[in-house]
Amino acid sequence: MRQILTLFIMFGVFCTNYEKAISSPTKSKLNHPVFQKKFPESPTDLIAIEQQVRSVLENSKKATVCIQGNGSGSGVIISEDGLVLTAGHVSGEPGKELEVLLQDGTKLQGKALGRSSAADSGLIQITKKGKYPFVEVAPPASVFKGDWIYAIGHPGGFDKERGLVLRVGRIIHRSTDTIQTDCKLIGGDSGGPLFDMIGRVVGIHSRVSMKNEQNFHVTVRAFKRDWKRMKEGSIISVDESYAKVERKGGFLGIKRVSHPKGVLVTGVIDNSPAALAKLRAGDIVTHINGVKIESLNLFRYLVNKNGPGDKINLETIKRWEGGNGKIEITLANRNDFIPAKPAPSLKER
Repeated sequence: MRQILTLFIMFGVFCTNYEKAISSPTKSKLNHPVFQKKFPESPTDLIAIEQQVRSVLENSKKATVCIQGNGSGSGVIISEDGLVLTAGHVSGEPGKELEVLLQDGTKLQGKALGRSSAADSGLIQITKKGKYPFVEVAPPASVFKGDWIYAIGHPGGFDKERGLVLRVGRIIHRSTDTIQTDCKLIGGDSGGPLFDMIGRVVGIHSRVSMKNEQNFHVTVRAFKRDWKRMKEGSIISVDESYAKVERKGGFLGIKRVSHPKGVLVTGVIDNSPAALAKLRAGDIVTHINGVKIESLNLFRYLVNKNGPGDKINLETIKRWEGGNGKIEITLANRNDFIPAKPAPSLKER
């Protein structure tokens, strides 16, 4: 089994030239059991992983670019008009002119927008008007420790004959600003995209290392947090950024578990905003403020970014009343429902 896995990893690193690989439409769900296992258990599992990557790889490769100007790095186009996500140390100072190379070697002029020195995130705009290949960006907090992912980039710089290089791996750790993976990255990969297994960008390569366990990627959440200021051409310092998304104290008042369609309500706290809105155990929250709930972490993030008195809009599936429901809820103060823990006594310290 170890030999099979080693061969698979080697395949992932070196399979860069199959431009005409057989592909199928992007899947929105990962149905094969291997994606719920701790590790592949058979050649069939490995083939399923390969087939899933092949089904989304072509779009990913078309949108991945090489960026030249501050050395050589990588990036990924995320809009039809040519907006590029990359690492802050690749984009450089706002206003700097850069060269953006498409997969086929086409050279385009680009302009650095803003960057964050806190998260090492950066934006570049292709200045020539046109319609460019692009990929979807995943919602924040949509991948977790153990999830399969794949990384693309231009290690060592642009090489048309070799093409882009693919690495398949798994997530080792994820925090607010960074994802740590076992994908082997080297110089030139910086700024390139990290994808989930349905072909959505979940991170951008930031710090690379000779050790497999020390490769880090900027999260989508970090980009979203500083998005407006980066688009405006600002440099965000560590002090100006929010290294952690601060919990603002808004309280909804439900107990919940993950559900394929969102979050399943398992209990409601008396007199809470959820109770006043007549949410009940068995209801499913599918969206908050129009954002589809794809994980418990995303649910917490969307609630916690609001404070007491803020209004949020929930889309729900009502188990008891039937059908779908849209509810506007005014959040309460968390401290009114969850008292602060008393300071430990000297004996407890």
